[in-house]
Amino acid sequence: MKIAYIAHTRFPTEKAHGHQVARVCEALTALGHDVTLIAPGVHNEVRESYTTYYHLTHVFPLKHLPTKDALLSPVIPGRFAMRCTMQSYGKELKQYLRENDFDLLYARSPLVLAPILASHMPVVLELHTLPRVRTQKFVKQCMHCKRIVCLTTPMKDELVSWGVNEEHILVEGDAVDLESFSKVDAGAFPLNTNKPVVGYVGSLTTMDRIGKGVDLLIMAAAKHKNFFTFIVGGPESEAQRYRNLAESLGLTKDDIRIEGPVPASKVPSAIAACDVCVYPAPNSNHPFFRRDTSPLKLFEYLASGKQIVCADILPVWDILSKDTAHMVLPGNSDALASGIQEALQHPLDPKKGKAVVSNHTWKKRMERITRSVSQ
Repeated sequence: MKIAYIAHTRFPTEKAHGHQVARVCEALTALGHDVTLIAPGVHNEVRESYTTYYHLTHVFPLKHLPTKDALLSPVIPGRFAMRCTMQSYGKELKQYLRENDFDLLYARSPLVLAPILASHMPVVLELHTLPRVRTQKFVKQCMHCKRIVCLTTPMKDELVSWGVNEEHILVEGDAVDLESFSKVDAGAFPLNTNKPVVGYVGSLTTMDRIGKGVDLLIMAAAKHKNFFTFIVGGPESEAQRYRNLAESLGLTKDDIRIEGPVPASKVPSAIAACDVCVYPAPNSNHPFFRRDTSPLKLFEYLASGKQIVCADILPVWDILSKDTAHMVLPGNSDALASGIQEALQHPLDPKKGKAVVSNHTWKKRMERITRSVSQ
């Protein structure tokens, strides 16, 4: 198929969603599809080529459309600047699709739905969250899509409750590049400790501001100093905040190392340095934790064969089970510490986790999605 992936933000980007976009387009290309990634031509601090930045082995063309970048304006507030930028991009996108035919348009944001549905080409919308307010317009737009991909079952259930036909919806969480976990550099992160290493490897916040509970891991480490804590992720401002928290709780370099952000290519090696990997989500009713999250790190932890301690939140049950992870009460540092001790003393069989994740490669994920469009 000739496929256009319609991004709604700058590309490449240092934000986590850029990695996901790159992996999806790479997988589609590896499956033999003719893929073009379309993105707004706005200011970008990333100077490397996207092929180098994301270490692509299957390359696809990137088309930047001329876009008035209101986000650079000193007088337009951020929310309105984004709206103005998207209006400019949407106009250019509509014109581009008038002049270019595709078998399928693929998008991950409702912000581009109007111009791409106007093309009357088949559309797949991959949802990473839902609009804050249920709208009849959004439901109608969903029903005009060929397929809606939801990251989690709770997201799908809510969308169905809004009135979207269940037959339109496919649940597919994120995925993993298994090959990158077959060639790790075990010495990339030397940790001078004789204690078991408990790690968190991934972004420290979501949506630029919401913490993922890494403070709970630091508090657990301060109370139970029988393991070494290794935290890898950004942004750097958050990493520094957590360094300050660790110091205030009496933790030293003999207890903890907070690395900050690292390139995606070093993530497998960072995880390899750990004995136990954690996902310590807060006790929150925010839709991200209640409904939307399909953490890339969980797929990576499984691929690495590590012991996993994970907050017991509903969305993660799409990928985890009691056979593959030690589930603990979210938002509780003592429960997290107990889960870590349980993982160290009574480890689960890592082969079960690897068997699960073997079906969640990017290529298999995108093969299932494209097959569903053809049905």
